[in-house]
Amino acid sequence: MISLRPSQADLQRLKEPFGRLLPGSPARTMSELNSIIGQTNPRRVVAVGDVVSRETLVAGIRVDLRILDHISMRRPTAAFNLKVKKTYHVKNPAGVITLEAWETIKRAMKDEEALIVVEGEEDLLALPCIVESPNNSLVLYGQPSKGLVVVDTNTNVKSEASLILSRMTREET
Repeated sequence: MISLRPSQADLQRLKEPFGRLLPGSPARTMSELNSIIGQTNPRRVVAVGDVVSRETLVAGIRVDLRILDHISMRRPTAAFNLKVKKTYHVKNPAGVITLEAWETIKRAMKDEEALIVVEGEEDLLALPCIVESPNNSLVLYGQPSKGLVVVDTNTNVKSEASLILSRMTREET
């Protein structure tokens, strides 16, 4: 299995929100997200993470692709029922992006409604989601203890994500 590992310098950058941080509890961030979606009418909405996936579902927000690993803040999350048209399963160890996970994201972006269940960790998968989603899409992920990050995929943010991905070290496991 081939994996990509971020450089030490990029790890610091990845701790900062890649998009707009909506601070606060899910109740507050979901209502703000709903109005952003209403104003921007995104081509696709991608939720990376268990909490974001669950909260968008509870809030009735349309999400085209959800990625989850059944873990949040290193603890198992409560199961919730997702009815999707297509489900993928991938392995993606903590701290890396496997090429298998990236390829699956690329495929799932074309599906009407998809779920990727990750064995391992989905944290870094927001990067390939940013790169692979069409312009004017939203990629959502949680910023632990802070709120929700909303990334509007445009040329600039895609370039920054691509640059970080291009600097990652390839490893064979």
